[in-house]
Amino acid sequence: MTRGTDEIYLAPKFHYVKLSNGVQMPKLGLGMSHKGGYSHSAVVYALRECGYRLIDTAVRYSNEHQIGLAIKESKVPRKEVFITTKLWPAQYGYESTLIDFQASCQRLAVNYIDLYLMHWPECPSSCTDRRQLLADTWRAMELLYHKGLCRAIGVSNFWIADLQRFLLDCTVVPHVNQVECHPYHNPRELIAYCRQRGIQFEVCERAFRPGG
Repeated sequence: MTRGTDEIYLAPKFHYVKLSNGVQMPKLGLGMSHKGGYSHSAVVYALRECGYRLIDTAVRYSNEHQIGLAIKESKVPRKEVFITTKLWPAQYGYESTLIDFQASCQRLAVNYIDLYLMHWPECPSSCTDRRQLLADTWRAMELLYHKGLCRAIGVSNFWIADLQRFLLDCTVVPHVNQVECHPYHNPRELIAYCRQRGIQFEVCERAFRPGG
């Protein structure tokens, strides 16, 4: 039933997974894609009527501003919404990461982000030292985490070889690794590797694909 504007707000019950640092992340979330596939009314409805409390977006999707508006329009308290966004490789680097993080916060109209991810383990073609660039980026994310501006930090689309190299330069082990996973693509070895190292494996996958 749709709630009227005069009804008392009641927080829905939903399930969490506890990350290695104790932060509780909702087990089910609503993932965004590129702006062309964004439906504002669907996001508001998912938050207000369906009980979704995890919203996943990225700089690359060009809809952080719309997500911020949708959360406000939904009337769901900010503290109840777990917001994930991702840093695109073009912005990798220590200073650029700090700048782009603040830009994401402004677009989302928030003063902290629940989970901040590196979108890919790859770097721009102009990069001459991939390991150093990834390390510098992560060092900036660790700073944001220690300042309390991110409740958790992590990576996306990292495979075992990527993580093995990456962990050599980490002070904070990534709290999350978000990777595509579904019945036709089930990376069991990666899931086991993440579990052994206290990295929460997070599944991302479109609910529907064109033509099937």
